[in-house]
Amino acid sequence: MYLLPFPVLGALLAWATLYFLGFERQRWGEFLLGLAAFFMAMIVQNPVQQLSLFGMGITPNEDVVARGLAFTVGVSLWLGLVAGTVQEGVKYLLVKGKDIGTGLFLGLGFGVTEAFVIAGAALAGSMAVGTPLEVPLISALLSMVERYLVVLFHVGTAAYLAHAYAEGYGREALIAVIGLHAVVDSLAAYYHLTKSEPTMYATELITALAALWLLRRVVPKARAELPREEEVLW
Repeated sequence: MYLLPFPVLGALLAWATLYFLGFERQRWGEFLLGLAAFFMAMIVQNPVQQLSLFGMGITPNEDVVARGLAFTVGVSLWLGLVAGTVQEGVKYLLVKGKDIGTGLFLGLGFGVTEAFVIAGAALAGSMAVGTPLEVPLISALLSMVERYLVVLFHVGTAAYLAHAYAEGYGREALIAVIGLHAVVDSLAAYYHLTKSEPTMYATELITALAALWLLRRVVPKARAELPREEEVLW
């Protein structure tokens, strides 16, 4: 089973979920802002992560796990903290003072862009070695579920930051969201280093719970912002 379409399918399913939650009118400006936010975050995040690893004496092809459990956990926590701080920091700067709907679609653009970049990088890697990227069906489906949850997580955090800023507790919310994002990405980093299946399932469970909690907080408020003609009739 070819892996490449599945992360993209997961992102598109998350987009469809937002549509069926009542956001039928697409806000392309905010979506494109989310696309830009992703690349802004990566321009900062990747050098900070790589330079910090280089400063620890870790070369690109080194087996981090060979240095022991404590070192692997420490590297995973650091990578997660950098990712959470940079990504949520960029979102916060772009959504503060905006409505919740802006946060929703900025987060959607951020998450969908990430999915396409991941798929593109995998395609480039498979083309470089001259072999298609094939995995068992269950692994392909898990990649789709993982990306679906991650996109909804990005939607939820961006919208929550917009709402929190409007309510006067933006900085506190930013710290909380950075911490939550750091936990998710630290677990993801640990899985990629160790290939520990329990860690993979724990990552997806925490991402799902976090996304659900965030969306339950912000979706009703975002729907209340919609013009009357955009409201969904059930």
